[in-house]
Parts: sequence; structure tokens; C-alpha cells
Amino acid sequence: MKIIKLISALALLPLSGCMVFPLEESDPNRSLYWCPPLHNCASTEAVTFVHSIQPFELAMPLEEAWPYIREAVNNLSGTTIEYEYDGYIFAKSRSTVFHFLDYFEVLAVPEENRLNVRSSSLTALTDLFVNYFRTSSFRNELAEKGVIVVKQ
Repeated sequence: MKIIKLISALALLPLSGCMVFPLEESDPNRSLYWCPPLHNCASTEAVTFVHSIQPFELAMPLEEAWPYIREAVNNLSGTTIEYEYDGYIFAKSRSTVFHFLDYFEVLAVPEENRLNVRSSSLTALTDLFVNYFRTSSFRNELAEKGVIVVKQ
């Protein structure tokens, strides 16, 4: 029986990913932190080529932009906002095909007039670019509404 449990645990190891918890409102280090070393995350704060996406520079004041930002998160396929406070959204997304759980976060950085965005998978070694495409959909909706600056 122990061998079966061990084999089962080893079989699930390649599916390991990154558990993400919402930022606490009182957290002095307001950052979305890093992406795991797996190919299953896209973030404006990432320093590696594999995970890095372009920043989201606001084209309007944050107070005016926030309702559009919230709406754009809600419009992402399979996504629901789980936790929110002033300048931060933590949402859970389910991928379309396999319904894997992913996390989507938006953090306003008002002093730099921009948003930090991260989309990260809970499981799997790779996400087949699902998180990158999710951040692109979010960017496109915000750009269409004039919320962010579009750089050519």
C-alpha cells in the first residue's frame, strides 16, 4: 500500500505548480512577486524572458480607470473576482479546455501610474501560453476603452 501511495505521489509531481494567495491590504510590500521557474506564468514583474509581459501604463487617473479594470477582469473567460480592495484584484480563472485553476491578479501602482498584472497556473509544467493570452485579452480590452497607453 505504501508503494502505491509513493507511486501516486511521484506521478502527480510533474503537475505541481504555484499556489498564490491574495495580497493582504496591510502588506507593506505591495508586489505580485515572482513567477515560478515553470512555463506557466505571465507577469509585468517577471525578470525572465519566458514570463515577462509589457507594463500596463494608465492613460487616465486610477480612480477613473478602476471600474473599467474591474469590468475587464470580470470579462475574462472563466474568471471570477475572489478578493478585492482599493487598487488590488485577486481572481480565479478556469482554463477553457481542461478547466485548470489559474490565478489572475491586478495591482495598481499609483505613484508610477501603472498596473502590475500576473496570471499564473496552479498546476502543470506548462500552460501552453494560456496565461499569456489571458493577459493579452485583458490588455486589449483596456486599450479599446482607452484605459491604458498603447505602445507601438
